[in-house]
Amino acid sequence: MRLRSHGHHSNHVHPLGWISSALYLALPERGHEERSDAGWFTLGQPDEKLGIELEPWRKIQPKVGQLVLFPSWMWHGTVPFEEGERMTVAFDVSPPV
Repeated sequence: MRLRSHGHHSNHVHPLGWISSALYLALPERGHEERSDAGWFTLGQPDEKLGIELEPWRKIQPKVGQLVLFPSWMWHGTVPFEEGERMTVAFDVSPPV
């Protein structure tokens, strides 16, 4: 997945997965972002369209080469960043049959 300036992933779940992931290959340089958590990965915050105002359960500052694993049913997304480019590889592991 490739995100450019002002990019982010809305909070969502993967209903058919068991374990989901984000592997960080490239990240925007830390500049003078408005938010100190710009580009961070969030867990546990529902989609804003639902009208449920909950803060994320956890925020993770991504690092190049880092692999984040989490339950597919858990809400996850990213905080928007202003400048640059982020590249990640994401995959889901299906439940055993």
